Amino acid sequence: MAKLTFAALTFNPTQTPISTAFDDIYFSTQDGLAETHYVFFEGNQLWQKWQAHTQAHFVIAETGFGTGLNFFAVATEFERFLAEQPQHPLKRLYFISFEKFPLTAEDLQSVHATTPFAKKAKNLTACWHPHQKGCQRYHFGAVYLDLWFGDMAENLPQLGDSYHNSIHCWFLDGFSPDKNPEMWNDQLYQQMFRLSQNGASFATFTAASAVRKGLQQAGFQVFKRKGFGKKREMLWGEKPYQHEMPCPQFPYYQQGNSAAYQDIAIIGGGVASLFAALALLERGKKVTLYCKDTELAQNASGNRQGAIYPQFSDDDERNVRFYVHSFDYALQRLALLSQEIEIEQDLSGVALYAYNDKTSKKLAKIAEDGWGEDLFQLLNAQALSEKIGLPVPNGGAFIAQGGWLSPQQLVQQGFQALAKKGLKIVLNHTIQDLQHHGEKWQWQHQGQTISHEVVILANGHTITDFSQTEGIPLYPVRGQVSHIPTTEALSQLKCVLCFDGYITPMANHSHCLGASHIRDDASLDFSVEEHQQNLAKFQQNLTPCQWTAGIDLSANSAKVGVRSALRDRVPMVGSVPNFTQQKAQYRNLYNQLRRKEAVESACYYPHLYLIAGLGSRGLTTAPLLGEVLASQMCGEPIPLRQDILHALSPNRTWLRHLLKGRTVE
Repeated sequence: MAKLTFAALTFNPTQTPISTAFDDIYFSTQDGLAETHYVFFEGNQLWQKWQAHTQAHFVIAETGFGTGLNFFAVATEFERFLAEQPQHPLKRLYFISFEKFPLTAEDLQSVHATTPFAKKAKNLTACWHPHQKGCQRYHFGAVYLDLWFGDMAENLPQLGDSYHNSIHCWFLDGFSPDKNPEMWNDQLYQQMFRLSQNGASFATFTAASAVRKGLQQAGFQVFKRKGFGKKREMLWGEKPYQHEMPCPQFPYYQQGNSAAYQDIAIIGGGVASLFAALALLERGKKVTLYCKDTELAQNASGNRQGAIYPQFSDDDERNVRFYVHSFDYALQRLALLSQEIEIEQDLSGVALYAYNDKTSKKLAKIAEDGWGEDLFQLLNAQALSEKIGLPVPNGGAFIAQGGWLSPQQLVQQGFQALAKKGLKIVLNHTIQDLQHHGEKWQWQHQGQTISHEVVILANGHTITDFSQTEGIPLYPVRGQVSHIPTTEALSQLKCVLCFDGYITPMANHSHCLGASHIRDDASLDFSVEEHQQNLAKFQQNLTPCQWTAGIDLSANSAKVGVRSALRDRVPMVGSVPNFTQQKAQYRNLYNQLRRKEAVESACYYPHLYLIAGLGSRGLTTAPLLGEVLASQMCGEPIPLRQDILHALSPNRTWLRHLLKGRTVE
C-alpha cells in the first residue's frame, strides 16, 4: 500500500495558501476566484459548451485539485446552469481531479472559511478520508467529484479503456512548470490526448514554450490569449476532430453500456439491488425491482445487525485497495441515506482480536502497510480492552470508523425512500427463464410476458440459475447468526468484536453472534448444532474471558441467510459474459498477445448485467458496486482504477487461464 503524503501549508501576507513542498501559491494573490473564472471557465468557454451539449453528462478533468477552488467554483456555476435551464438534456457534471499531496480536512476547511464555498468545503470535509492512492468519488447532487489521489503519472494510465475519448475539457492546472516539472511532461500531454473527445478543449494559466510544444506534439491545436491579471499570456487549445478512437488495450475485458436505454429491471431484493437502483434513479432511469419473496431483505440482507468494515489481507494488496475504497465510499453513501431514513446504527469501531498466534502475526503484517490510525491501528491488550469495553488477554487491531448497522432496516426503508423517487417494486415474483427477443429481455409470469430493455441480476446465490450465468463460478454459503440475550457483562461491549466469528454490541437487549459458514449449502432451516457452535467458538476464542459465560441459548433465536461467494474473495460486477462465445474467441489468446496480433472485444449478452459474490461484505461493497455498475451502464466515468475493475470483471476466472495459455472447458 502506497501511503499518501498530505500537503503542508503556509500563508503569505495576503492569506494566500502556499505549498511548502513546491514553494508556490495555490492560486492568484490578486483574486483566486477571478483567476479561476478567467483562465478555466472562460478559457474553455464552459457556459457555451454546456448550452450546446446534447449528452446527459459532461466531464471536466483537472491536473491539480489543490484547495478545490476550481471545483467549487465550477460546481456552483453548473448548479446555476441547471436552475436556469431545467429542460436542458445536460443533467450531470463529472469533475475528475488529480492530487498527489492532498490537504488535510482541517486545512481544506480553513482555506475556505471566508470564501463563498465554505458550505461546500464543509460538506466535502465531512467525508474527506483519503487513505490510499486511487479514485474516491464524492457526491454533490448533480455534480460528481472524482479525486484521484497519488502521482498523476501513475493514475492517468489507470483511467483505462473505458475513459478513451470521454473528457470534454481540461483545467491544466498545478504548480508552475519551473516549480513542478515532474507534472508538465509528454506523458501527461499524450494521456490528455488519449482521454479527450474530439473537439475537447483545454486551458492553462501558463504560456511556457515547453508546455505549448508538448501539447502540439501530442496532437492538440494550441492558441494564446491574454493572461490573467499581470500575466502577459496564457494557453488554450482543442483536440482536432479527425482523430479516430484508439483501440482498447484490454479488449478481452471490454464491457457494454446501455446509455441509450431507460427501462431497467433489477432482480433481487437485497443490499446490492438497493444501491444499484439508487445510482440508476439518480441518473434518471426508469427502474423496476423484482423480488421473489413477500418482503424485501429476507435473505442475507435481513440480519438485525451487520458489521461494516474493510477486509484486510496480508497477501493480496489489490483486494485490500478495493475494500478500502468500498469502505470509504460506503460511509459517505450511508451518511447521505441517513438524512432520509432512520437506520439503527453505531459506528463506534470494530475490534479485530488476535485470538491465536497466526492471527497476531497477520495483523502485525497488515499494520506494516502504514494505514492511518483512523483506519487500522495495532493495539496491545490493555488498549484493545479499553476500546472493547471488556478485558481481553491479547491485543489486536482497531478500525475506528467501522461499526454496525441494521441491514434489514437499511434495505427495507431504503427501498421505501426510492419508491417515492419513482422505483417500482414487484414482490412475489419468481423469474425462472430469461430470453432476449429483439431489443428486450423477456420472461413469463402467471401467463403474462414481462419485458424490459435492460436487466440486472442481483439475486445472490441464485444468479447461476439462469442459462446465461451458469458458467459463473459462484457458490452458496449458509450462515446462521444467533440472537442472544444480553448479560450484565455483555451489555458493556462498546464495539463490534471480531475473532473467528463476531459479536455485536447490545441493541434491544440482545446481541448478534455469528456466524456459521457452510459452503455449498443453501438450506434455510434453523440448526441447533450451528447455534451451539456459534457460542462455543466465541467462548473458545475468548478464553479465559469470564464475561463470555452465562449466555442463554434456550430461545433458539437466529437468522439464517445464504450468501454468494467466489474463491478469489472479491465480488463480480459488470456485463454478463457469453462464456461459449468468449471461449471460442480467446482459445488462442495467449499466442495472439505474444505475437502482438489484433484481439477481438469480448462477447457479452446484450444489456444483461450482474452484481454477485458479495459474501459477508455486502454492507461495505454494495454502495460502490452499484455506483460502478450504473456508471458503466450509462457510459459515464467509473470511479475505480482499471486494474481493480479488471479484478471485478465477471469473465475474470476463465480469462486468467487463457492469458496463461491454459485451456478452458
